[in-house]
Amino acid sequence: MTAPEPGDTAPALGDTAPGLGDPAPGRQRVVWRPDQVLVQHDIPGLSDLRDDTSAGRLLLKSFVRAQLGLSLMCLTFALTVTASFPLIAAMVPAVARITVAGVPLTLIVLGFAFYPVFLAVGWFYNRHARQLEARFTSLVDPVSRRPDA
Repeated sequence: MTAPEPGDTAPALGDTAPGLGDPAPGRQRVVWRPDQVLVQHDIPGLSDLRDDTSAGRLLLKSFVRAQLGLSLMCLTFALTVTASFPLIAAMVPAVARITVAGVPLTLIVLGFAFYPVFLAVGWFYNRHARQLEARFTSLVDPVSRRPDA
């Protein structure tokens, strides 16, 4: 038995005479090289987003949902951290009476301590939003399907 030539196709299951050309409708064709058949129509991509197909809407909806989940998680964390200190100061009056260099500790914490937390939340959000966008882009338009690749 010899190795198949690049342009050869094997008969589909059920074809009795090899070399009849295209297999019967509904039959499979064996492809030896990836450039013989375009499968781009089977993979959701940019055209689905551009043409507003159901696959494109599903892709976009899942991307927006992931971004919303990330936003709500970061917002919840930031609000929890922000609301926790005034609650602690209200529940424990000794914290409200502490002073540093004549300035109440509550003002120092509210004025300076939350900014590093907000910067960390912003950095976390930015990093993960970029990762979500990169995953979405690679799903919709992988490098192997780009014309310049």
